[in-house]
Amino acid sequence: MAPSNMAFGLVAASIVALFSPHVVAAEAANPDWPCVQHKVPTLTSAQMWDGPAVDDLTQWRENEEIRKLVAALASRRTPVADAVAAIARFAADQPPEKRDRALSLVFAGLLDTINSERAAVMSGIERFQRRQKARAAEIEKEGAVIRHLKERAVSDESARAELATIEEKYNWDVRVFSERQQSLPLACEVPVLIEQRLFELGREIRARMND
Repeated sequence: MAPSNMAFGLVAASIVALFSPHVVAAEAANPDWPCVQHKVPTLTSAQMWDGPAVDDLTQWRENEEIRKLVAALASRRTPVADAVAAIARFAADQPPEKRDRALSLVFAGLLDTINSERAAVMSGIERFQRRQKARAAEIEKEGAVIRHLKERAVSDESARAELATIEEKYNWDVRVFSERQQSLPLACEVPVLIEQRLFELGREIRARMND
């Protein structure tokens, strides 16, 4: 089956999207980052926390109750409402004189855990982009071969047979490339949603502190 004008148009538009101005601008510092959103590799406490310093707090790992709470809060499978309720229960169970310290440890653990999970998501997005760039380059090569074979096919029967085979592969590669490219905006939203979750839960933790 010959590649349709629609197939050519779809892949051309997708390849253009890979190298559009906002992506090219981002590539100056992060060549494999494809998202419109600016890449912020690590979230810091200063961006969302006005409580006691937590950057050097690692003791949360030594407290089983806090470790389990942090894991539940960080998991996107835990609805935010359930996470907020868990924070409230934990805060209520703490002696008033120890509450701020305990909640600071919870936020320190949450920040560390979410940063690790977010970094893994962002790394996955960049791996996806590298694969898409490789696919785009291969599709462009296939298109050049097709154009050459079409010129030969006018008078060469073997070229016509070869053309049919490569066109079939081209159409399939275009379809796979385009479908995967369409999933990119959703993937790019995931780090944003993770950041929003951290901000919201950090605010809930802070609200239950004495000072």
